[in-house]
Amino acid sequence: MRVLVAEDDLTIRTWLKVKLQKWGYDIDLAADGVQAYDLYQEYKHSLVLVDWIMPRMDGIELIRKIREDSSIGKTYIIIITAKQTGDDLISGVEAGADDYIIKPVESDELHARIIAAERILSLELELQKRNESLEYANMQMKQDMAVAARIQQSFLPHEVPQFEKVAFEWGLLPCDELAGDALNVIQLDDTHVGFYLLDVSGHGVAAALLAMTLIHTLSADKPNSVLFQSTGEIDKSYQICPPSELASRLNNQFPMDDIIGQYFTFVYGILDMLTMRVNYTSAGHPGPVVIPAQGEARSYPSTGMPVGFIPNSLYEEKEIQMVSGDRLFFFSDGIPESTNKYDEQFGNERLMRILQQNHAKMTLREVIDNLAVSALKWNGLSPMTDDVSIVGLEIK
Repeated sequence: MRVLVAEDDLTIRTWLKVKLQKWGYDIDLAADGVQAYDLYQEYKHSLVLVDWIMPRMDGIELIRKIREDSSIGKTYIIIITAKQTGDDLISGVEAGADDYIIKPVESDELHARIIAAERILSLELELQKRNESLEYANMQMKQDMAVAARIQQSFLPHEVPQFEKVAFEWGLLPCDELAGDALNVIQLDDTHVGFYLLDVSGHGVAAALLAMTLIHTLSADKPNSVLFQSTGEIDKSYQICPPSELASRLNNQFPMDDIIGQYFTFVYGILDMLTMRVNYTSAGHPGPVVIPAQGEARSYPSTGMPVGFIPNSLYEEKEIQMVSGDRLFFFSDGIPESTNKYDEQFGNERLMRILQQNHAKMTLREVIDNLAVSALKWNGLSPMTDDVSIVGLEIK
C-alpha cells in the first residue's frame, strides 16, 4: 500500500518514513499541504497521514481538498495533532478525517491504527466490488425485463379485427415493466367474435409468465385453444366453446398455485353479430358495463369465483342484448380500485359516470383513453399498484 505523509517537522517526517518502510509500505513525503496535495493528485494514495499545523496549506484544508477528489472509503486519512480538545478533534473529523493520533506519536499505536485502516480499506474495497456486482446484475435484470416486456407486448393484439356492424378498441397500461393483465379480440367464425380480459394475481415475472401462457391458451389456433371444442375425431371439426364452459375448463386446467397462491380473474364474452347479443361469464372479475344509446349506464354482475380457487367450479352465463349505438366495456379492477392521496378509491360509480358523460361526444377510442387518464389522474403522484386494462365494443 502506498502511504502519503504530510508533516512539516523534519524529525517527525523522518521518523515516520523509517517506521512505515520498516512495516513494508511505500512512502511519499511532503513538507507542507500544497506539496502533499500535488502528490495525492498524482498517486491517489489509499492512506494519508496528515499533520494539523503546516505552512501554505494546513491539515484541515488538505483533508477537505482530498475529500473533494475522493469519497470516504477510497482514501483513509489519519490526522496527527498536538491538539487534544474535543472541539478541535471534532473539527478534524468534520473535515473528513477517519482517525487521529495525538502527538507525541507512539510506534505501537501508529502501527495498530494503520493495520486497522488497512482492514477498513479492505472491507470497503470488498463492499465496492459487491456493489458493482449487484449493479451489473441489476442492469442485466433490467435489460432482461425490457426484453421480456417487448415479448409480452408482441402477444397482445396489434390490430383489432374490423367488422361491418361492430367496432372494438382496447387499452392496457402495466404498473410494472411486465403486465399481469392480458386481453384480446378474436374472430371465432363468420358471425361470432370472442373478447376477453384477464388479471393474474400479483405482479412481476410470475404474473407475466402466467398471463403469456393464458394468451397462448386463448388463441385462435383451434387444435390448441380452449376457445373451441372438438366435435369429431375423423373430420376434425370444432365448435365454439360457450363462456361458462370455457371458465370451467380454465378452472380445471389452472388450479391455484399452493406455493405462491397464484390465480386469475377472467371475463369473457361472445358477440353474435347477427343478433347483437353478448353472452358472457365473469370469473371473479368486475362485470361488464353497458352504456346504451338511450338511457342510463348499467353495470352487470360477476358470475363466479376467480379461476383456480375451487376445483370443478361451475360458472353462470349472462346475456346482454345490444342495439345500435350501445357500448359495452370490460375493465380490470385497477381502474375502480385506483386510490388517491386521501385513500379514496376511484370506484364503479365514478367509472360509469365518466363513460356516460363521454358517450355522445367521444369516439370509442377517445372514451377508453379518457377513462384510463382519469384513473391515472385520480391516482396522482402515487405509483400505480395495479395494471389498467380496458376492452370496449360499440354497435355501429
